[in-house]
Amino acid sequence: MILSGHSEYSITYRYIFYTKYAWPSFLLCYAIVMWILPKYLLTKRFGLLIFLNLLALAAYIVIRYYNNSFLDQYAYFVYKNNSYHPGNLSDIIATEIRLGLIFTFISYTYRFIFDWVIIEQVKRKLENEKLKADLALLRYQLNPHFLFNTINDIYYLAIIKSDKTPDALLKLSELLRYVLHEKEEWVPLEKEITHLKQFVELQHFRFPHDVVKLNIENGASLSSYQIPPLLFTTFVENAFKHGEPGTEEKPVLISINIHDKMLSYKVSNSIGTAASKDKSSGIGKSNLEKRLNLLYPGKHKISFNQENGSYIAHLELQLN
Repeated sequence: MILSGHSEYSITYRYIFYTKYAWPSFLLCYAIVMWILPKYLLTKRFGLLIFLNLLALAAYIVIRYYNNSFLDQYAYFVYKNNSYHPGNLSDIIATEIRLGLIFTFISYTYRFIFDWVIIEQVKRKLENEKLKADLALLRYQLNPHFLFNTINDIYYLAIIKSDKTPDALLKLSELLRYVLHEKEEWVPLEKEITHLKQFVELQHFRFPHDVVKLNIENGASLSSYQIPPLLFTTFVENAFKHGEPGTEEKPVLISINIHDKMLSYKVSNSIGTAASKDKSSGIGKSNLEKRLNLLYPGKHKISFNQENGSYIAHLELQLN
């Protein structure tokens, strides 16, 4: 047997050494990490925690001593005056206590880091689930609001017995396919703009003399970006509902500009002198702001201003 103070340390010897001599240290770590800490620290039973740590440390010292002595009768001998002598018992115990405390510290550190990682993962999962739930709730609120306003428009056509009422209902059904069947959290920007165009066409049934100008710059990149569905209709919906219909001299202006992954969306309309107000007023805008705060935190700007008799809604956001 090669003595612990011997200078010849081969790879084989190191492997045998750690296999035979280190298992009590691993056993101590396992007991602390898997049993003592989870059962007594998390339940705040600190008295039992301290007692069991001391008991585990005492058991570790005894097991280490008998294991090492059994494997190597010279394990606790010291080399002095060209010969080996039995070590002092107090020195042996002090050495084993220091080693046990080191492995106890390692066990506590590992368990705290492990629990912190798990807690962070659970926290992120809960945050993601809450985010999805919040977005779903906002979207469920948005869809009835959109439907309510659109039905009001078609109801107006029915009152005046317009021949365009069936066509308006058909156009509404096309919009509802997008609103009700589009379950994805993100859709191609091109698809959302198509929905916006259909929405504008539906408004034309009520306001046949409206003048609406839709300008899209950098349109070649539309299919390259993803945005949340039903992000554009709120501005236009409010423009038609609460503003003047629009004329050739002062049309409803809708512009979408994309540059360097930044989208600028602006809707301008004349301020209505007798704009309709009801309990649903402001719901769409409020929901839009909440959705943007959830989906684009720190990556969007939204503003509502009045300039020269016009109401301007402006949204800027960083595209995905």
